[in-house]
Amino acid sequence: MKKNILLLMFLLAMTPIMVAQNINEVVGTVAPKTLFEYPQAPDTIKSFQDRANYVVIRFWNKFDLSKPIKDEAAFEQAFQDYLDFFPYAHKTVVVNSVRDLMNKAQSNKVNFELLGRLAERNMYANDAIFPSDEAYLPFAEAMVKSKSIKKKDREYYAKQIAKINQNAIGASCPELEVVTVDGERRKLSELIANTMTILFFNDGDCIDCMISKLKLSTSVPLNNLIAQGKVKVVCITPKKYTAEWAADARGWASNWDIVASEDAMDVFDIRISPSVFVLDEQKCISHKNITVEMLLR
Repeated sequence: MKKNILLLMFLLAMTPIMVAQNINEVVGTVAPKTLFEYPQAPDTIKSFQDRANYVVIRFWNKFDLSKPIKDEAAFEQAFQDYLDFFPYAHKTVVVNSVRDLMNKAQSNKVNFELLGRLAERNMYANDAIFPSDEAYLPFAEAMVKSKSIKKKDREYYAKQIAKINQNAIGASCPELEVVTVDGERRKLSELIANTMTILFFNDGDCIDCMISKLKLSTSVPLNNLIAQGKVKVVCITPKKYTAEWAADARGWASNWDIVASEDAMDVFDIRISPSVFVLDEQKCISHKNITVEMLLR
């Protein structure tokens, strides 16, 4: 509710006549309490994007990042409020604002590392409230460039950056060595068709994976498209090949290519399980980390 109030206040500042008549019914007369005073764009700025740009650029001006953060929960709420404006601001403004924020945070190692964790949790994690690779990258890049954090932590963020870049929408599908149910070693590129290809990642054992396999294998529209040669399904278990896995996997679907690969999680930016990636006719990624339900819709 607080986020809605903040955005309504932002709209009110931009279009007072249209919004003011009903705003009190929605938010009352008391402004939501925040950790510090947020910037307000002047009335002379009329464009919605320009107003968002103004707020994003100046959001942290009244917060001293060199001092210890006493209330991490309140700070994370402020961080989430900051992210709320990202979709409305220009991409370049967002990137420059993040870089400036992380540069200022270098004055306090604890705060700097906290920002890295908050960025990952809110933008990159499986349950991120604002999933955005583009907005997350400058946070991760700042962590990698910092000499103040441990080498293993820099390597951790570097791996994330590599996976994001090689799994970007529009990028060619990354190569991966896989093993078929017959124990044959293949390259993933050899299995991808010159048509729409569905990469279905599942670990085989989880309840959601079993339900998703059933939904996918019994979908009449999908099976018709497979029969017509318009769609191909490659089912990838991100685990090491075993005879037990192969015996079970043979019964999943007769019209899929079913393989295992213990390197899948390192190559593909898989954030949910099960997860679906969709490749277009040029073997480029058109969708990633979507559910089977989203795919079938």
